[in-house]
Amino acid sequence: MAISIQRNTNIEPDQMQIIQAVFDAVVAARGLDKKSDEAGALASRLVSLFQSGVHDREALQKMAEYL
Repeated sequence: MAISIQRNTNIEPDQMQIIQAVFDAVVAARGLDKKSDEAGALASRLVSLFQSGVHDREALQKMAEYL
């Protein structure tokens, strides 16, 4: 089952795993609570980056360092 996101771009489960892995790594590195507003904003930005074409896990994680 794909998850439909804002821009009518579907994210498949295997793609969501990439986003989740990056999210988890960044949240851990920053010592954030996964339910915090900052973590929520990070998740939104990661999805936006992915939808913009950043599908490589390493590239997504590198870009997340600047969010």
